[in-house]
Amino acid sequence: MPGKTELVERIAFETGMPKAHAARALEVAVDAINEWLAAGERVAIPGLGSFYTSERPQRRVRNPRTGAMTTVAPSRAVRFRPGKELKDSVKG
Repeated sequence: MPGKTELVERIAFETGMPKAHAARALEVAVDAINEWLAAGERVAIPGLGSFYTSERPQRRVRNPRTGAMTTVAPSRAVRFRPGKELKDSVKG
């Protein structure tokens, strides 16, 4: 499974920049996406898709071990919706 190292190597190879610069560029991109999502903004990357947050309301759940009902606090979750180009490339 490719990860950050493989992505940095690919960016460095494709652009001709040193791996250290490619790694820093990737870190800056991830940090920017994190900041925007934390601020509640939607982040769209053409050809890939869009990242956004959604609110999860407070809800009651059952503990499977004890059967006791408890309340889970409201939270925000990160979602991803793939773009058309990504969907098409995966389909083949």
